Amino acid sequence: EIQRKKARIVILEGTWWNTHEVPLVLPYFHALEISHRAIDISHRTFRNADDVSYYVSRIPKNSGVFLYFACHGVDSELKPAGERSRISWVALQEVLSSAKDGAISFIHFGCCEMVRSGARRETLEPLLDISGAKWVSGYTNEIGWLESMLLDLALVSQVFVPFSWASDGRTAQLKRRATKFVENYEHLARQLGFSALCRLTNKDLLIPSRLHS
Repeated sequence: EIQRKKARIVILEGTWWNTHEVPLVLPYFHALEISHRAIDISHRTFRNADDVSYYVSRIPKNSGVFLYFACHGVDSELKPAGERSRISWVALQEVLSSAKDGAISFIHFGCCEMVRSGARRETLEPLLDISGAKWVSGYTNEIGWLESMLLDLALVSQVFVPFSWASDGRTAQLKRRATKFVENYEHLARQLGFSALCRLTNKDLLIPSRLHS
């Protein structure tokens, strides 16, 4: 049996409704880790933009991680620890600029309303540019906990892990797997407003190409 490298996932989780650290998404990812044995998880609690900048800057060069944000979101702003902790989209770009070359492959927001439905490409493209990632995704709508968690885990398992295992760096397979992913979970993806921008060799691919109301 071929021993493949484990796909690295960095989870940055807010405090949700608590004032202290109670990881809520981590058990789900641990279950995936145990069942698949294909991922390596790092989890940190964050409360503000400085936390994000610090943790992102510590991801080693060429790690190619899946950077996963888990917290409240509204109007394209993160709310990791209540109203006073809001991180704007502009501030998010600034903190992601601390990433080392090749440190991040995927960025995903497991948060409500992080992608503007009428400007999906314009919302997501700056994050690809500033982070050097190949993929950035999130949701345009308010999202249910279980529904979004299912889609998040499927994204990791069916799109990111195979991409991480690929050694040639080509993005053709990423396009194929991303298209298949949306087809497999089309109803749920459209219900939540799942949106991704994937950086291919010659263009950026918006997934899905259009949102249905």
